[in-house]
Amino acid sequence: MNLKKIYNNTQWLNAFKRKIHEDASLSIEHNWPSALPSDTLRTLWLSLKNKGQEAISLNSSDNQQIYLTIRLNRKLLTKLEIPKTTLSPGEMLTFHCVLMTPGKVGRHSLRIELTDSKMAKLQHLEKASFRIVFETMKESRSPSSLMFDEACQMNTWFSLPSQGISWSSTGQTYPIFARQAKGCHLTDIEGRTYLDYVMGWGCALLGYAHDRIQQAIADTMHSGAIVSLPHYLEMEVSKKLCEDIPCAEMVLFGKNGSDVCTAAVRLARRYTNREKILVCGYHGWQDWYVEKDGFAHTGVPEHSEQLVYPFPFNDLEQFQSLMETHKNQIAGVILEPAGPVEGLNGPLRDADQGFLKAVAAVTRQEEVLLIFDEIITGFRYPGGSVQQATGVIPDLACFGKALSAGMPLSALVGRRDIFQSTMPHIFYGPTFKGEAYSFAAANEALTIYRELDVPGHIWDYGNRLKTSINQLCKESGVPAELIGPPFRMLMCFKEADPQTIVLMRTLVQQELVKQGLITYMGVMLPSLAHNDHSLDETVIKFKHALEVLSMALEHNAFAKYLEIPPMTY
Repeated sequence: MNLKKIYNNTQWLNAFKRKIHEDASLSIEHNWPSALPSDTLRTLWLSLKNKGQEAISLNSSDNQQIYLTIRLNRKLLTKLEIPKTTLSPGEMLTFHCVLMTPGKVGRHSLRIELTDSKMAKLQHLEKASFRIVFETMKESRSPSSLMFDEACQMNTWFSLPSQGISWSSTGQTYPIFARQAKGCHLTDIEGRTYLDYVMGWGCALLGYAHDRIQQAIADTMHSGAIVSLPHYLEMEVSKKLCEDIPCAEMVLFGKNGSDVCTAAVRLARRYTNREKILVCGYHGWQDWYVEKDGFAHTGVPEHSEQLVYPFPFNDLEQFQSLMETHKNQIAGVILEPAGPVEGLNGPLRDADQGFLKAVAAVTRQEEVLLIFDEIITGFRYPGGSVQQATGVIPDLACFGKALSAGMPLSALVGRRDIFQSTMPHIFYGPTFKGEAYSFAAANEALTIYRELDVPGHIWDYGNRLKTSINQLCKESGVPAELIGPPFRMLMCFKEADPQTIVLMRTLVQQELVKQGLITYMGVMLPSLAHNDHSLDETVIKFKHALEVLSMALEHNAFAKYLEIPPMTY
């Protein structure tokens, strides 16, 4: 049997709405097709809806936890906790689970029931038992799905726009592994091309594989990458940074942003002989920063006294309160000075010059080191940095990402007296910090940043993109908007219910990927490679995604449209 014919069959399309078995009030909607390939990773989405006129109690007689129990071919697959005790008229609960379709070709069934923790059916909802019959058929596995199977056994520590789902009910597939990248496009191992707005997590500000950057690297490859003496290019890059960044008198290099943020915190603690740090924004994965999240979430031991204290962006009152509470104990204040992502649904705000000036004044008065984390803002912000644009000069600043236009390099820059007096005492010495090819890339990138108004292009493009997308949101009636400064934007959903926001975000990302556009949970980072053509292409793809979202909202039928797992941290 030809699967494509089944995909296009009206009967299959109606299967989304089919209720296999239901009582008069409780119904279920799902996204499970009547035919699909065997050995395929799929997300089963289910919506349990009260379509009656009276509330339905989901309590058991002895107050046990209630579950949506799912069996595949009579074998228990999973139990999904039901978080509510009563379902009001018209109210809907949406659930999901990820499963591999049976390897055996033929007919199978999923049975969904409400049970208590002892697997007993609820007597007053005994009829609430649903059965989904489907067929699996043998199809050639895609290279991506085969490689993902191997990855699940060896290495799964990477981010995917579809979270590992490779097959779509429409016959399309989702990208998992890249083969190459050029400009603002990625090509996966199946040869499909995607317009990208993640851009190597913000590293490829000039676009992937920029010709001048590639040539600079190639010109250096006659030499070994790591040598026993510092490469002369390290000094060339150091000189340019000291010339271009206001606070830079001396420079220290690392391979990623976490390296230099950690070095900055160590310098601050050793220089001031204090231990506590105030933070605002994201500053990497290393122990000092994540210990505030607790041992259970990080594996990092907790101190008897908390050493790291977060404060909200642009909130001077909270900042001053923490400074006063921990007076004479704070070594440094590290913050993203513009555009930190404060949550998956925002806010996402630009720099406030008044706030930054006030923070700088307080830190200097209290002899606390001020550290700007410009890993993202560096070379994207007007003038090349927030400190250049606002005139607020920190004691230390961290740069990375766009510094070397896609090669692994980061830099800590700042006051000479801090470096000279304290560097010998922070135990810093990564083996690969002096790698020559990244310095070649950074040297050429810094030259390009001097020649071209890269931030001007980014801000113009970002503003036009934001205007276009927000106009589409208005026209489609979708309660959403693109927010944030134009160098780092986020799709924000104006919805009170957090669960609905997750469903909206997931559906938009899913439909954008199916159309050939990649974001990271709605975050978008324009690059120099994005142009008028990519803007037009983006608007077309967003228009489709918002139309699908509008239909899901109108019919309250997310389970019908969703195929990938929910987009949450």
